[in-house]
Amino acid sequence: MKKLLFCLFIFLTGFFVKSCDRNDGDWDDNIKLSKKIVNFDSNPNSITITTQTKNWWIDAISLNGNDVNLTVTNTTQQNFVIDNSEFKVERKDGNKIIINMTENNTNFERTIKIGLQNGNYFDGIKITQAK
Repeated sequence: MKKLLFCLFIFLTGFFVKSCDRNDGDWDDNIKLSKKIVNFDSNPNSITITTQTKNWWIDAISLNGNDVNLTVTNTTQQNFVIDNSEFKVERKDGNKIIINMTENNTNFERTIKIGLQNGNYFDGIKITQAK
């Protein structure tokens, strides 16, 4: 069920992003991520991504296609931490997203997708960590 909801979220995100190209009244980019795609090597890594606004929230995170439980964190707050054994996502001062990845000791790439929303605008960050 969670996977179906995440797939639906990704589909809708793509739909909304594509429909913004038509200039028909849909919401423009009101988050303005400094980076949307990140590639890490297998070592422990960290990146800080900034936004130009502070009204957004995280509505989904997946690790290798599996949804991460966000119900224990209020992702609309200006400061919070989502801690996982393989990564940490921290929102700081409302406009910074600090992402830390542990060393990848597996035999496969790790992928984290972070979905953001502000009103009817959806965006996201994709992080791929090499094996």
